[in-house]
Amino acid sequence: MKITIAVLAAVLPLGAAEALAGPEGFGLHDPGLHALAQYDTNGDGTISSNELTAASQNLVQGLQSRLLAKYDTNTDGTITSEEAQSVHEAIAAQWLERVLERYDRDNDGAVTTNDFSRFSWGTRSFIERYDTDDNGAVSSDELAAAAEALAADLQEKLLDKYDTSQDGTITSEEALAVHQASVDEKIAALLETYDLNGDGEITGAEINTVHRSPYGRRHGGSRR
Repeated sequence: MKITIAVLAAVLPLGAAEALAGPEGFGLHDPGLHALAQYDTNGDGTISSNELTAASQNLVQGLQSRLLAKYDTNTDGTITSEEAQSVHEAIAAQWLERVLERYDRDNDGAVTTNDFSRFSWGTRSFIERYDTDDNGAVSSDELAAAAEALAADLQEKLLDKYDTSQDGTITSEEALAVHQASVDEKIAALLETYDLNGDGEITGAEINTVHRSPYGRRHGGSRR
């Protein structure tokens, strides 16, 4: 598989590299070939199939390392529900601190009409979202409940994604399988988009065909 960096620079939109960012780190999002130019390890101006394989491995390892660094506080290779909950509660506490710093002008632990001479759209939207008793203010209890709900939501999403055995613990094997599947899926999507003749290679001509056509691969061809 050979993809010239010059072609990538010409056909991929600005900001494509930023598209690699994800909830737990980076990944291969279409058009990820622009960002994969960094994996031209031999400096020949192309990305070979071997370099793409190495890039895939690096992406998976990066996701794995960042997840464990964030949640595996005792570094035993697993993430317990308690470890995850502690991290999520800290995130929620930081959110609450930022909220109070931004909105609680009189430092009473709540967001009320006393904090503002007039409401901006952002302030009004915030109050409408968290004012559960509809009294026109967000009390300290409502803010605490919102922070608790945030932590619970983060916990649920993390376990739903990684705890495939549903035992309340995320093993390194479970996380690795999720990361590998995610990267594999995105690499397959790149091939589906750019490998117009279905020969397992992506050429600069195929990339140009895809990006010139308003219909994408439907105009350029189809994989066999």
